[in-house]
Amino acid sequence: MKNKDIDQDSSNAGIGDRLRAERQRLGYMQADFGAAVGVSKTTQFNYEAGDRTPDARYLRKAAALGLDLLHVVMGTRDDSSADRYIRVPALEAQTQGGTAPLKEDGAPYEASGLCFGKDWLEARQLSAPQLSVVTVRGSSMESVLFDGDQVLVDQQDRRPRSGFVYVLRQGEELLVKYCQMLPGGILRVTSANPSFAAYDVDLAHTTELEVIGRVVASLHEW
Repeated sequence: MKNKDIDQDSSNAGIGDRLRAERQRLGYMQADFGAAVGVSKTTQFNYEAGDRTPDARYLRKAAALGLDLLHVVMGTRDDSSADRYIRVPALEAQTQGGTAPLKEDGAPYEASGLCFGKDWLEARQLSAPQLSVVTVRGSSMESVLFDGDQVLVDQQDRRPRSGFVYVLRQGEELLVKYCQMLPGGILRVTSANPSFAAYDVDLAHTTELEVIGRVVASLHEW
């Protein structure tokens, strides 16, 4: 029995190490990956530490994020997995109280990005070259999006429509907000959190605001 326990511990540790490496390859923080597959940060930590073994439901959801299951479970790399997934670049965003880091030319820095299944993107008619991932910062969209949430942004859809969430660049900030076009070229910018007042921007008289794209999915949906 003792030898069996040692073998089991060794097996779990190997799976945990490979699980951690795969999560990092996909560009997820530990808490974010756990949330995406429906477990707590503590459970994710225990899986990676080898203290617990992931169940089938967890592994199925992890595979949908781009995790190489064959590698995690067996230690053998699935060379075909790269053909089924594509990396979407990430941009750092803050919804309030600060500015995102910018390059010398004023463009936001790209982070490592996240991997998405090509089938998942095609089913939603999303073109990978036009997508980016944004991490929400702040509380202005609470009840819909929360601090630390990651959202997928379609940069092809830049014409604001009522009821949809968009990523905006205003000056040196990236904002995640509800947007609506009003008569006369006025853009109304609204937060989900009622503590933040709505405001209007006259697009004809400013070059300080740009619609980056529409939020088409959040961390909880992929």
